[in-house]
Amino acid sequence: MDVQFSEEELLLHESILGQAEKLGPTSVAGYDDFDDRVLWERLAAAGALGLGLPEELGGAGTLSDASIAAAALGRALAPVPYLGCAVLPAHLLAAAGAGPELVDAVVSGRRRLAVGIDPSTFEVASVSGPPALAWDSAGAEGALVRAADGSGRLVAVGLAPPTPGVDLTRHIRWCEPHRLVDAGDVGGVVGADAWRRWEAVALSLTAADMVGVMEGALQLAVEHASTREQFGVAIGSFQAIQHLLAEQHVSLEGARSTAIYAAWALAHRELDAAVLAAHTAKAYCSDVGKRLCEAVVQVHGGMGVTWECRAHVFLKRMLIDRAFLGDERRHLRRIADLRLTEVGRGL
Repeated sequence: MDVQFSEEELLLHESILGQAEKLGPTSVAGYDDFDDRVLWERLAAAGALGLGLPEELGGAGTLSDASIAAAALGRALAPVPYLGCAVLPAHLLAAAGAGPELVDAVVSGRRRLAVGIDPSTFEVASVSGPPALAWDSAGAEGALVRAADGSGRLVAVGLAPPTPGVDLTRHIRWCEPHRLVDAGDVGGVVGADAWRRWEAVALSLTAADMVGVMEGALQLAVEHASTREQFGVAIGSFQAIQHLLAEQHVSLEGARSTAIYAAWALAHRELDAAVLAAHTAKAYCSDVGKRLCEAVVQVHGGMGVTWECRAHVFLKRMLIDRAFLGDERRHLRRIADLRLTEVGRGL
């Protein structure tokens, strides 16, 4: 595979990044009660909400394009539910064979639906299971969960108001399983392979968001090190700072490679290989992303832990991304299981 972005992919990244930086909050205080409607409408008008879906469902482009968009929004710390209320529910509805009218309403931005996740298993929750959380669910009218009969069908349930959380850029809400929401034709049974593919999509695109967060955080640290002076010189001239930032840059490039490959593999590799790539990307990005964002706070010194500094906003978004669908420990175990299965098959 060619890991270099084409001119069209670079243009997509710059376009979405530019819109997110222009229309997003300009300060940490700006995340309080931010109105995301203008940015949401711009993303919908550009077709970004349906990236990776078939054209007959209102989609366009590839999952690699969706990965590029997610990274751009993560870099800008955009407080818009791109993954939680557009890409992930739309792909889940498509897997269920939902009505094209409902899928089109989601990818056009007219309706927002989230996905309920069981925090104990990190899988799509069941109506009859324990309380579920809807991640990245700002403005969602309901959340998609599994039906209580165990058939693999989807139903939509209500959502409680946002819960207090550390991530200033996203809303997390509890699902209300006893309050069904009429979302329209949500389709039929989602097969086992379709569930695996959807999880791989969710993991690879979350990894892409984490790469974007890493990019933005490292850029913030480099700019600070270039302008902040101690003893009459920029702190970026100190070897300890240079080595710390260089190490984080290496980690970023590794994370970028795993995320790019995971999104690409969904269209160009068999399902087992794509699933393995998705778990690998989520595990690696969760591990190095946390350490990178912590290093960015360290470079800022005491300023890094103050409310006004954006370094902590990057770190908090990274921590919630890391927890979504499980951190590196869960995915390293899944990778081991997959590899052992291959050995057992004699591969």
